[in-house]
Amino acid sequence: MGDAAHVPLEWVLEHVLHLDGLPPTDVVNQLTQMRAAYASADKRAELVAAATGLLHEQGFHRTTLADVAQRASVPLGNVYYYFRTKEALAEAVIVAHEQALRERFASWDAAVRDPRARLRRLVRAPLDTTDRVIQFGCPHGSLCQELEKLGPDAPLARAGARLLAVYIHWSDAQFRALGCDKRESRALATDLVASVQGTMLLANTLRSPALLATQLRRVERWLDGAGPSTLPSGTSPAQTRSRS
Repeated sequence: MGDAAHVPLEWVLEHVLHLDGLPPTDVVNQLTQMRAAYASADKRAELVAAATGLLHEQGFHRTTLADVAQRASVPLGNVYYYFRTKEALAEAVIVAHEQALRERFASWDAAVRDPRARLRRLVRAPLDTTDRVIQFGCPHGSLCQELEKLGPDAPLARAGARLLAVYIHWSDAQFRALGCDKRESRALATDLVASVQGTMLLANTLRSPALLATQLRRVERWLDGAGPSTLPSGTSPAQTRSRS
């Protein structure tokens, strides 16, 4: 740390910021623009974070841009500067959800060697936020369910479908790694995601943490037996689970 504190300003301007040789006023202008760009990105992220919480807690239809401004502690005009409509902000929330999901799944892939153990993490994940799930439901599933009511051709409905597809695609890859063929892996992945999402929906509707824990344990027991050739010809994954 001591050596870094004595790096010449000229070296920083030349090698880091590439501003060496510019007149002082141009250097100041360039640095101001860089600072504004970073501030802009940070402020946009803050608005998306505020909207993410509100959409989970009170839904898309009840949330206004004024609500987002209040949650983020900024003037309403600042929200309109980054997002001209509520739909544009909701799209940004979904993109942020997708990115966070992919990062989470990538961390599980890197940390856990066994695909089945990775899938168990997916099943157990709602228990990490039981209070929020019971009070508001799944932040992804509840939002997608609401957006679907806009109609199948609505851009936000398609964005919601894209979000849930991230779950299915990753789960599909895990079942493929367990040796399932393409048909089996897709069916098992869809069944697993539907089971976890359905459990959160029931637990939220009935306000029951016990139901959440109990049903997820049932899903996990099903998962322990799921794998290659666990789907008899003509039998759906749901039927297979009901027999276990």
